[in-house]
Amino acid sequence: MILKQNTSRTLFVLLVLLFLSVVAIVWFYAGGARSTYTVSPTEFKVEYIDDTPMGGDTQGSVTVDGDGYVVLNCNLGKAHRWPFCEVAISLSADAANGIDLTHYHSMVIEAAYDTPEPNQRLRVYLRNFNSAYSRIDDPVSLKFNGLEYNPSGSMSEYVLPLKAFQVISWWISDLDIPLEHAGPELSNVSLIEIATGSAPILGEHELVIRGIRFEGLMLSESQLFRGITFVWLATIMTLLTVKYTQSRRIYNLERSRADRLKVINLALKQKSETLSVLANTDALTGLRNRLGIYQELEKHITSMDDRSCTVLCLDIDHFKYVNDTYGHDMGDKLLVSTAKIMRESASTSDVIVRWGGEEFVIFCPKRNLAQASFLAERIRSAFESTAWSHGELLTCSIGVSSMREASIAAMIADADDALYRAKQLGRNRVEVFAETLMTV
Repeated sequence: MILKQNTSRTLFVLLVLLFLSVVAIVWFYAGGARSTYTVSPTEFKVEYIDDTPMGGDTQGSVTVDGDGYVVLNCNLGKAHRWPFCEVAISLSADAANGIDLTHYHSMVIEAAYDTPEPNQRLRVYLRNFNSAYSRIDDPVSLKFNGLEYNPSGSMSEYVLPLKAFQVISWWISDLDIPLEHAGPELSNVSLIEIATGSAPILGEHELVIRGIRFEGLMLSESQLFRGITFVWLATIMTLLTVKYTQSRRIYNLERSRADRLKVINLALKQKSETLSVLANTDALTGLRNRLGIYQELEKHITSMDDRSCTVLCLDIDHFKYVNDTYGHDMGDKLLVSTAKIMRESASTSDVIVRWGGEEFVIFCPKRNLAQASFLAERIRSAFESTAWSHGELLTCSIGVSSMREASIAAMIADADDALYRAKQLGRNRVEVFAETLMTV
């Protein structure tokens, strides 16, 4: 029964884990792990930059129209060797505290680019701040992660893979950047720049940007499956550990019970060999003693249709203290009084046996477990209300069990287990044996 319950619990845990794994996979492929970061011109500072500080004659401006679109207009002049104009979008008021884009895989730009001639390109820079090479007072020191693409004259979306961005070579050379910082870096981007291409046509250029966003995943496919695998392994290891611990505990309990049964059976054999020469009545209490009781009880139970029987194991609490304090004569008086209480509480069908010392056993062939438990509680209560000869309170502990293995010895062992539990839980109580106690 216990094994079946444990198997059911294990199966339930595995089914729940399987369900959660399927839900996680469906959630991932349905887009649940997607993450989007949108750059809005109404939230961030937008500036216009061109070649005039380098001696150029380009003229232009950047505005935000009524629809919230960023509009770059400029007339590229020929005064500078490399004429350009651009729109710069600050993602942070403090260049040192930008946005971490490492968890995104794409930059999506929705824009239209009108130029004097077709097929003109745009440059996109993601400027990263790193204290190892950047300074707040030097805008050029922010790393140029760049990409150049060919937009359309009509409003269209372009997906720029972030892994395609490369660091501009002149920036590495001019700032003498060491090798370990020469690669692309997007962990602290504070500025986005969108500029005319590296070889632009002179004349009027108009760039209208409807939106910029970054798309990515909160976790990758490999991270998802690694996580699911780890959870499965951890769960299986936990279940195996619990199973092993339970098996060892049950094995130890069963072995202990088997040893006790072996001792009881050996005692039964030894006592049966001397039954013919020993009396069946305890001289002190007048109760039956344990010799010969098994054969008589077995014969009585065999004659019954259902072979049902219950048993009480009673032990007087702290009896050694009474003997040590008041002497063995007083102890004998208390044992006689105990026998009287049990006779007055039991019925004629119950068999009362002095098992040895201060321990008594009552066999109840006609009582079920509930009725036997009621008898035990009545005896325990009688102990508390009795005026004992030594003038002090005297209590008892009682274990109750029923026949579950068609064995009288096993039934007594069960009641002895329950009695031991009553002692462990503080004495002066009744405990009923149940199979569930084996897992405690």
